[in-house]
Amino acid sequence: MSEDGGAVPAPYVLDVSVLSAITRGDYGIMTFIQGLDASGQPLVIPALAIAGASLDLRSDDTEAILHGLERLEAVMIAPLRDAEQAVRLAAVIARTGLDPWDAHVAAVADAAVCPILTLGAARWREHAADLDEPLHFIEIADPDEAPGGPGPRALGPGVTRSRHFLPGRSAFP
Repeated sequence: MSEDGGAVPAPYVLDVSVLSAITRGDYGIMTFIQGLDASGQPLVIPALAIAGASLDLRSDDTEAILHGLERLEAVMIAPLRDAEQAVRLAAVIARTGLDPWDAHVAAVADAAVCPILTLGAARWREHAADLDEPLHFIEIADPDEAPGGPGPRALGPGVTRSRHFLPGRSAFP
């Protein structure tokens, strides 16, 4: 429950594809994430996903953008806190074959039982059943593509619950 008595929605875990799009200046994705923040939707960013997005585009601007995301009101950074979490991450890597940053996203989503927000549902669909509980994901869609369409951001049939979102209204400063 929130302070005003309303239910707090389950957090979304942002994956590297979303963070990379933001660091490349994708206005639609930036606007959408800021709109989620403004609506009070909790967002979790795994620390290793930040590392993965940083590798995608190395610049001072990338660093500033990722630091800016951390300052959004609804954002929480999920660190890799201790040996127990490191061992759990290694188990996720072993079971899924994902790289460390995507495995950290999967581990956080699995532990918190919340969906992964992504631009690439196919990646998560492929690994959705690799863990004890299925991963859930939500794909942010290209507004020019219909769900199930041919494009890389359109949803096809999947094994997990997913939703099709379009970018929101507000903008990053």
